[in-house]
Amino acid sequence: MANDINGNRGGQTDSPGRKSKADKTGKSDRAAKLGKTGKKGETGRKCTGRVDKAGETVYDRLNKALKPYEKTLEKNPDDAAAWAGKASVFLKHRMYKDSLKAFEKALEIEPEKTAYLYEKGFVLLQLNRDEAALKVFDRLLEIKPNSDKAWNLKTSVLCRLGQHEKALETSEKALKINPRLAGAWHAKGTVLADLGRYEEAIQAYDSALKIKPNLARAWDGKGFALYNLDRSVEAIIAYDSALKINPDNAKTWVGKAMVHIKLGKYKKALEPCNKAISIKPDSADAWYCKGLALSGLDKDEEALGALERALRINPEYADARKARNAVTSKLGIDLDEKEEEMEEEKPKVRRSVWTRKEPTSEKAKKTREQGRERGGEGTKRSERAGKYQKKSDPGKMGDQKREQRGKVARKNIRAEREKK
Repeated sequence: MANDINGNRGGQTDSPGRKSKADKTGKSDRAAKLGKTGKKGETGRKCTGRVDKAGETVYDRLNKALKPYEKTLEKNPDDAAAWAGKASVFLKHRMYKDSLKAFEKALEIEPEKTAYLYEKGFVLLQLNRDEAALKVFDRLLEIKPNSDKAWNLKTSVLCRLGQHEKALETSEKALKINPRLAGAWHAKGTVLADLGRYEEAIQAYDSALKIKPNLARAWDGKGFALYNLDRSVEAIIAYDSALKINPDNAKTWVGKAMVHIKLGKYKKALEPCNKAISIKPDSADAWYCKGLALSGLDKDEEALGALERALRINPEYADARKARNAVTSKLGIDLDEKEEEMEEEKPKVRRSVWTRKEPTSEKAKKTREQGRERGGEGTKRSERAGKYQKKSDPGKMGDQKREQRGKVARKNIRAEREKK
């Protein structure tokens, strides 16, 4: 399992020397000022309909935060700081696409503003547009080559793109400008860990933790490096330190579980696996980890279910596929037939979920037509039943007709008497 620049890991593995491309970026040490009316853009909660103690929803707070910037832009649409302020509000609510549009608008007005370029690059990282982010940071560093934070985020981009040697150079440039930047030490540690230079990575993480002892991702990265050096007890201590600071990081729980699996403590590994799944149910790493633990406990059918879940989330997960193949062999399942069945089922599921919806008017029209058809079918059925009844019991039908005629006749006689 390989760390990204912010301590996240890609596909987990129980082989200590495996390296992989870096995964998504997490939080960064950003401190760019956006202008007079702007605010620092920190990521916050998603814009949902949750209500706080004051009875105000997140959507209400979003509109409230946007209002002053929108008023400013009504008077002056070319106010770059107002566009940047609006972008920072969207960024705080993790509305990255809206944030990007607003930052781009600000940059149309002030294309050389490094604070806006920095924030735009960060937003592009959140949208996984790594190549575009790299171009933005390159442009920023042309204007301001001594920006330690820009060099640090460029390290993140290069690491995600798998250009680890270049990433190591950029981390050194960030540290040359500011040796007290904990994020840059963490970034350097992550790059070194991805290159398999675990001892050097631990030194870099320790440097970050001297500056900022509560940097959870540095503890997490250190745990990963120690795991790969087979220093399991120290790895558990590092992961526990990370979890004390941030107990809601699913990847850290997975890392801890992997150490237990390496030690053969499969039952003990299940608890952190389940914790990771409860935090992030769509984590392929967590399901893979649980599959390994269950397999170690000889619960092969449950293990197979967990590993197949991991592969549904990430079909390219090589380690999960390898583990799944080993479990199916133990169970004596013909893998080829099993895979054919799964391939046949997948398109059906996709079609049922992703079929394009028809307009409501068309649905109503179809419903009415279906209702008429059903009504017609009902009439036809009753007619067929009548015919069948005639054929089956003609005498009975004749009696019913005679009785009905008698009733009509009696009614007519009563009517005539009343008239007289």
